[in-house]
Amino acid sequence: MRTELYKSAGADDKKPLVLVVDDEETVLETLTLQLGRENRVLTASDGEQALALLAEHGPAAAVVSDMRMPGMNGIELLRRVQMEYPDTTRVLHTGYGDMATAVAAINSGGVYRYLPKPAETDALRGAIRESVAKHSQAMAERELLDRTLRTSVQALFGVLELSNPPAYQRAGRISTLVGELCGLLQLAGLWEIEVAAMASQLGAVTVPASTLAKVERGMPLTADEQASVDAMPRIALRLLGDIPMMQDVLAIVRGLTGAPAGPEGRSALVEDGIAVLRTAIAFEALQFRGLNDVNAITAIEEREDHYPHVVAALRRLKGVRAVKDTVRSVRVRELEVGMRLIEDVVATNGLVLIGKDTVITELMLDRLTNFARAVELVEEVLASVPYKASIKPTAFAGHR
Repeated sequence: MRTELYKSAGADDKKPLVLVVDDEETVLETLTLQLGRENRVLTASDGEQALALLAEHGPAAAVVSDMRMPGMNGIELLRRVQMEYPDTTRVLHTGYGDMATAVAAINSGGVYRYLPKPAETDALRGAIRESVAKHSQAMAERELLDRTLRTSVQALFGVLELSNPPAYQRAGRISTLVGELCGLLQLAGLWEIEVAAMASQLGAVTVPASTLAKVERGMPLTADEQASVDAMPRIALRLLGDIPMMQDVLAIVRGLTGAPAGPEGRSALVEDGIAVLRTAIAFEALQFRGLNDVNAITAIEEREDHYPHVVAALRRLKGVRAVKDTVRSVRVRELEVGMRLIEDVVATNGLVLIGKDTVITELMLDRLTNFARAVELVEEVLASVPYKASIKPTAFAGHR
């Protein structure tokens, strides 16, 4: 098997990279001599080797492939290149007997052009120059579009920063955590997932600060307040919908709403983005409520819809080992002796009745009964449950 990188004597890394694929040794040698003066030339004897070389050396400006090879033929290889390296120009180099196949491949968009085999040196060099120029133009256009995209997104986030600084800061913390988790998990699409993290908070520009404060403290909302919170993702989708190259970002934000995937399903990037972002948002919300790293992570892990691989990465990131005690969200009347409050017990008007880290005693349950007679309590509270404890619905009878 033959996979080599040829350079002419004066070659340097600034020359365009061209991959040549053919199962005949003499053809590879000839093409290398013809193209080596102007290009860095990679050679491979079959499709699998060609894809491995692209993965190792990075996208090529052009791939020149024979049609008939063992295993993967030229059309199949160039289709794979089109999917994995869309800006790489694809050239089919084969005999006249495959002319009809080559023309069909060109018409379908899978191949840029066809070269008869054997190609004359001048024709071959001219075709590769055109292919390299096409690649350079595509890369320049992509860079311009990327700069335009980033500028547009930054402008939107600037509006969030000016209109709602706390929401902007929260989005920044979530985005930073997302980046760290993606690094640990070695996920692709980091930029898209980080932008989705910021975008998930864009809708906060329409939600009153008092409502957001109630959401972060876990307090009940009125119907109008809940409607404004529920509308946040839709607002983000509407703001971002007309910006190009945002399909994956939009799909991640849409997935956060619980909307089902379409008939085409979701890409791995989108699924990864939803998992990481949901975990990061949950962690940020729990920390805002005053939970430390251990309790926040344990609380996330107790949820039925958590993502074990992401939570494991979060544990590594925060240096938190798994603990035997569990953190659960329980109704106040379900509190038992021996449980420890992870967050404050508060009235619906925001008054703190019992502070976090308090261990529940019989006396404390009596106090809760008295509180429930006088004021309305926020019904759900996070509590650390000892490993062998059970939750009895009648443990606290005052608030029903």
